[in-house]
Amino acid sequence: MSPEMIAILAVGVALAGLMFRGQQGLEKRIDGLEQRMNGFDERLRALETGQAELKGTILGKLDLIERYIIARNLRAGEPYPEPGGADE
Repeated sequence: MSPEMIAILAVGVALAGLMFRGQQGLEKRIDGLEQRMNGFDERLRALETGQAELKGTILGKLDLIERYIIARNLRAGEPYPEPGGADE
């Protein structure tokens, strides 16, 4: 085998080794990113759950306020305003 051929093979082996190391490093970085994305997913789900609970609480309080206003108006003899009336 000629020295030129040996040199070409050596360069090829060296490049293959570098590519293999780079591939391993890239796989580790991808795994780390996947773990971070899973963490973001969990946090987003927790936020969505909290928002749903908060929405339920707010709607419940609005319903309570609406019923209070209707009862107060009925006691005062005022009619319940129709939707789309002058107040809106």
